[in-house]
Parts: sequence; structure tokens; C-alpha cells
Amino acid sequence: MFLFWAISLFIIGTIGVLAFLRVRYRQIIRGNSFFTKAATVFVLVGEDDAKLAAVAAGMGALKKDREHMHAFLTTLTDSFQAHRGGWLKQIERATALTQAISGGSALSMAAFGVRDALRRANEEYSKALRIGDADVFVRRYPQLFGREAAAAIAVGEHPDAGAEEMVQKMRAEQEDQPKEEQAKEE
Repeated sequence: MFLFWAISLFIIGTIGVLAFLRVRYRQIIRGNSFFTKAATVFVLVGEDDAKLAAVAAGMGALKKDREHMHAFLTTLTDSFQAHRGGWLKQIERATALTQAISGGSALSMAAFGVRDALRRANEEYSKALRIGDADVFVRRYPQLFGREAAAAIAVGEHPDAGAEEMVQKMRAEQEDQPKEEQAKEE
């Protein structure tokens, strides 16, 4: 009888550990994906909220995950340096982001402060970070993540020309939405 209970507890324990590892693995993948997309938006477009989201994801990650994030930013910087042209803003942004996620740990006061600042600055990004929804950036900037973006970057087109115009257009649309809602209410 004792052997039966011992084997049962061992099986239950093993299932519990495997379930935890599966959940943790998914969290890591989602966090890295969120960081990668937020960093891409910040580096290419220069959106401050995307930078804050990337820093929040980076500072909230474990040291080993941050190393992968550093590697991504290094690869991004190297690819910009390999292209001829005016990619200095993107290189500077990637370097600044690398430095921003270097300090602290997942449970440091700085990490909690950045997550709180993100919550105050952009609730949509904050919620997406909590649930691991990296597609929030794809929905907001589809032109940065589609085939068109890869083709444009491959031929060396500079993203700043269209990116600044795109951000201004989005801000104007966001400002117009409350006006349209007020007009509907009247």
C-alpha cells in the first residue's frame, strides 16, 4: 500500500512540475516576443511608449532572458551598421535600449517603477505586457512587420522618412476620435 501511495505522489509531483515548466516556458517566449516587437517599433519608429514597453519587458525578465534581448539588439545594430545610409538614429536608439535594460533585476524597484510608468503612459501596452500579447505592436504598426517591411529594409530603404509621418498621422487620428465621439453624443 505504501508503494502505491509513493508512486502516486511521484506521478502527481512529476505532472505538476511539467505543467509548471510548460507555463513558465510560454511566459518566457511571450516576454521575449513582446520585447522584440516593442524594441523593433522603438528602434525603427522612435515611439516613446514602445521604448517604455521594451524597457519594462526587459527589466522584468530574468538575467538569462535579458542576455537574449541584448543579443537581439546587438544583431539589430549590426544589421543597421552593415547598410550604407543614415541609420544613425536607429543605431542610437538600439544602443540606448541596450543600456536601459542592463540594470536591475526582475524584482527590483526600478523594474516595478518602469512597469508602473508604462501603465500610466499607455494602458494598452501595459495590459499587453501583462498578458504577453506581442501582437499589439503588429496591430498598431502592420507595415513594420509584414512582407513590405522586410523588402524595404532588404533594399536599404530608410524607415525614418515614413515612420515619423506615420506616428504623426496616428496621433492625429487619436485626437480626432474623442471629437467624433463628442459629435455623436450631441
